[in-house]
Amino acid sequence: MDYERRIRVIANSYYNMGLEKARLRDLTGSADCLKKCLHFNKYMTDARNLLGLIYYEVGEVGDALVQWVISKNLQPGDNRADYYLEVIQKKKGTMDLERRAVRRFNQALAYVKSESEDLAILQLNKAVEDKPNYVKAQLLFALLYIVREDYQKAGKAVNKVLQIDHNHPKALYYKSIMKETGTRVKPEREREPEKRKLKNVVSHRQMQDDDVIIPPSYKENTRDQAVLNILAGLLLGAAVVFFMVMPANTKSINDNHNKEMLKYSEQLSQANQKADLLTQQLNSLESEKKTAEDSLASLTNNSDSVLAQYQSVIGILQAYKKDDFPSAVKIYADLNPGLIASADVQAIIVEIKKDMAQKGYPILEGLGDKAMEAGDSQSALNYYAKCIELKPDSWQAKFKTAVIYKGMDQKDQANGLFSDIINNSKDETLSAKAKTERGF
Repeated sequence: MDYERRIRVIANSYYNMGLEKARLRDLTGSADCLKKCLHFNKYMTDARNLLGLIYYEVGEVGDALVQWVISKNLQPGDNRADYYLEVIQKKKGTMDLERRAVRRFNQALAYVKSESEDLAILQLNKAVEDKPNYVKAQLLFALLYIVREDYQKAGKAVNKVLQIDHNHPKALYYKSIMKETGTRVKPEREREPEKRKLKNVVSHRQMQDDDVIIPPSYKENTRDQAVLNILAGLLLGAAVVFFMVMPANTKSINDNHNKEMLKYSEQLSQANQKADLLTQQLNSLESEKKTAEDSLASLTNNSDSVLAQYQSVIGILQAYKKDDFPSAVKIYADLNPGLIASADVQAIIVEIKKDMAQKGYPILEGLGDKAMEAGDSQSALNYYAKCIELKPDSWQAKFKTAVIYKGMDQKDQANGLFSDIINNSKDETLSAKAKTERGF
């Protein structure tokens, strides 16, 4: 089996495993398998489409859109990604809802960091009401209630996550924490001392009312003797209490105190461990804040958005397909490759740029001339800049750009371009014009 075939077999195996896990709603496991599949075969659009569906299911709409747009770029025709993107575009307010949910999640993280848990819970309540399948918000919601030991509300959030993703590792971990903490056996209460029952081992008859028992050595006590007997009894009772009862009670109290201190020390140690663990979880969620914020903030409908750049690349490819090269050049003029993170799409842009450098720069210069005739200096600068980027020795485009800068009173930029033309251009007529404009 050759190398390429082995790679395809491995990629297909991971895709099949991911598909099977997705059917069982093990979305985390499915996503891991699909990422491995794309590692071996990044052109497999079925895997990208399924990965996008999983991202969409757990509330990560931004990541889902990226996968579908890349899939559409790799396979323009007969691609299920077209349907997914069309459905999202038809749903009015979808992107506003996503932005609002992410904004509330980020605000909740900020409140948690400032120890305002009540405000964080309010924000998360609104986020999960608008978007119940937002897994990150549900997990943070559960985490806050675990800290408060409100396991009923935390359990609802965790169960919601497990309904979406049956084997989500964090949700399962939180569930194990709640199970361990909620079912912990409380210390057993000390039992009350049992009453001792005295039984008479000598059988005797029941005494009658007229019976009188006189001890064999009976002697009538005087008053002084009675007082002495009472004092002796008191002293004897005090001695018994001091030497026998009090030490036993003191030992019992000390033992109980030591047991209570040991119990509280164990509880404090467990609480500290749980606090450290929850702090780590909060830090992990906070580290994801920037990624979630940037991912969704860039997915807007303006011309500088990530989605708009992917659509521009698709538009260029479609223009190539129709043999409409001028339209492809015009779309390329507004392309901002720096917003595209995909290595696959960047490779396509490199090929497009090579073609533009060979045939596209005259068209860009012509578009700049038309924009100048229409009085649109800013658009003209954009077209001339793209022309110079593709062909650095486009002296006419540089001269026209310098004239525009001079008219905009940006003398440094204008003089720099005029000097470049004077020193490096072989066109004597153009150099003379540049000198005149420069003021030599």
